[in-house]
Amino acid sequence: MRIVTLITVNLLILVLSSSTPAVCAQPQLLQQDDDQIEDIEELEEFEEHKSEIAVVERAVNVMFPTTVPENSLFFVLDHRNRKPIKDDTFEDFLGFDAGGLKVGLGLRYGVLDDMDAGFYRLNNGFFERFDVYEFDVKYKFLDQADHFVDMAFRSGVTWFYQPDEEDAAGAYEQLLLSRALHERILFGTGVLYHSDSSNPEKSDSDDEYSVAIPFSVEVNVTSHFVVNLEVAANVAGYGSEHPAVSSSAKFIVRGHTFSIVFSNTQYTSADGIVSNSPSGFSDTVLGFSITREFQL
Repeated sequence: MRIVTLITVNLLILVLSSSTPAVCAQPQLLQQDDDQIEDIEELEEFEEHKSEIAVVERAVNVMFPTTVPENSLFFVLDHRNRKPIKDDTFEDFLGFDAGGLKVGLGLRYGVLDDMDAGFYRLNNGFFERFDVYEFDVKYKFLDQADHFVDMAFRSGVTWFYQPDEEDAAGAYEQLLLSRALHERILFGTGVLYHSDSSNPEKSDSDDEYSVAIPFSVEVNVTSHFVVNLEVAANVAGYGSEHPAVSSSAKFIVRGHTFSIVFSNTQYTSADGIVSNSPSGFSDTVLGFSITREFQL
């Protein structure tokens, strides 16, 4: 009888001891399941709103190697005043009422994740009789995650439309390189060539082609506010006296950016960026840029 009692007690102890961990583990398993569900929901929310995150593919006028996401449209609006800020500041509202404004309209389409194609138009202003139309393709072939830097190649054609006169055309090639540091600072450089550059003081007797080396640095002050500086210096062919210098305060919100621009040049297309500027730093003009991304 004692043996039976001892066996029964031992069996009860064994059953109770084996069931205890299962009871204790149950809340931990439920907690793990809740964490996994929360992670999945956050990922789904990110994917759902991914299209609302702004793409920053240029500093001011000069692009970075970044391409527009596949099957997305990227709209660009550039506006540059002609009259320097120092001249009659209050009379013409910082140059916005002075006339001779330059307006650029661009549209890019993400063909692949690392390739996009673009169109850009810059109107004739105070000094020119022609409108500029750009058509280009940009391909990113190196990624910083694998090769230390981002690098892309851009190739395009410029059409100079002149009413009642014979049109002209040129071609341009651009190598773009950038490096991000600590997710706060972005450096960009490269080389830009154009076979038929232009600017306000260029004449028919000047060299047709120009080569420039651009450099830009962009600092993320916060996740929604960026400041940058961009310099495009002519190194071969035709070029005016002063490098093209631009700076902006860029506000980044979901899906688009707005930049207040200070620059010594009105030219935002490749043929003008590459040829320097006849204006110095004292002749800085005001402008703005807006970009907007749409996922199809």
